[in-house]
Amino acid sequence: MKKTQSELESRVIVGAHGVAAEEDHIVMSKVLAIGFGSLAIFAVGIVWAYSIQVRTMHEAQPDGPPPRPAAMGQYEVGIVNQRLFEQDWHAEEKIGGQQQTLGAGWGDQPGVKAHPTLDQAMESVIAKSKAQAPQTPASAPQQAPEPTPAPQQ
Repeated sequence: MKKTQSELESRVIVGAHGVAAEEDHIVMSKVLAIGFGSLAIFAVGIVWAYSIQVRTMHEAQPDGPPPRPAAMGQYEVGIVNQRLFEQDWHAEEKIGGQQQTLGAGWGDQPGVKAHPTLDQAMESVIAKSKAQAPQTPASAPQQAPEPTPAPQQ
C-alpha cells in the first residue's frame, strides 16, 4: 500500500534551523528474533563441542585418567622445582640463614664467636686502609718536553 504525501511528511521532523530529519523507527521484533536466534545457535554449538570433547577423551583414555605419579608434590623432581615461586620459601630461608651467619660471626664451636661480624670486619679494613694511605700532596703535572729543532742543510 502506497503512502500518501501527508503520511510521509508526518514522519519528518523539522528542527529550529530548518534541518529536516526522519524519526528513528526500530522494529524490536526483528532485533529480538535475531538475538534469540543467535543465542540458540551458540547453545547448540556449546553442547556439540562438549559432546565431541567427552567422546575424544573416552577414546584417548578408555580406562580413565592415569594414576598420579609418585614424585608428584615433592619439592624437587630431578633438577626442576615443582612449587610455584609465590609458594616457595626455600631460597629465602637459605639466604636468611646465610645473612644471619654473616651478621653474627661464626666459629668452630656452637655459640663461640671466633670471627668478627661482617660490619666489624669491614670497619677494620677501612680503618687499616686509611692508616696506611700516604699523606703526600698531589704533585704538579709534568710538562711535555720541548721539541728539538730539525737540523738545517
